[in-house]
Amino acid sequence: MSSAGLVDTDARVIACSREDEDIFRIELEAPRIASACRPGQFAMLEPSPGAFPVSRRPLTFSSCDPEAGSVTFLFDVVGAGTSILSRSAEGDPVRILGPLGRGWETSPGRWLMVAGGLGIAGFPFLLSTADEAVVMAGTRTGRGTSCCPPGTVLATEDGSVGVRGLVTGLLEDVEWDSFDSIAVCGPSAMMRAVVASAPPRVLGRIQVSMESRMGCGWGVCGGCPVPSSRGGFMSCCKDGPVFRACDVDWERIS
Repeated sequence: MSSAGLVDTDARVIACSREDEDIFRIELEAPRIASACRPGQFAMLEPSPGAFPVSRRPLTFSSCDPEAGSVTFLFDVVGAGTSILSRSAEGDPVRILGPLGRGWETSPGRWLMVAGGLGIAGFPFLLSTADEAVVMAGTRTGRGTSCCPPGTVLATEDGSVGVRGLVTGLLEDVEWDSFDSIAVCGPSAMMRAVVASAPPRVLGRIQVSMESRMGCGWGVCGGCPVPSSRGGFMSCCKDGPVFRACDVDWERIS
């Protein structure tokens, strides 16, 4: 299948490696998708050619090399599908549908990127488009911090790496007006806290990448609603996963 840049194809595994405890990086040879994907978009990966798991898994593009025709994903093993994917070997086929969704609105200038947990996965791709950026990340423990881009300012709840505390603690001394764009990705509660800590005058510069369970990945199944500040719901996969923070009704986010 191929229309309007959307490709459904058999990719080949170039490499699959364990980066940290139950965190893996997989690189796929998928030239047509590599030539079309943008930061913040995602793909649906079929972890097994068999009957189970039934649905594909949505993963954010972590990096892309159009010249080499490859795309890379960083993922956490959280169930049967990602467990199968983590056991992939060089040369294995992986069915992939993408690129999907609306990515980051990239623009010149200085970026602040704030991640919670494996929300950091897509920031290397976004960083490749930024003139200048400060990256901050928070995790419960040191697990996964080795996957962060070099220079990332870290906070861990147990204090094992970086500053002890939440990533929002790192924002207390941030000069918000010095950033032209602000990107936030992670658990909903963390993103809501980041948005709440920002001065109202910069809300229009904040984009958030929402995490949601997705069945189809392109707005057909209706399984990933995001409450809209204008009432009703938006589709995380089709209207997002990247939204303007002011377009999300944070009071209705669970």
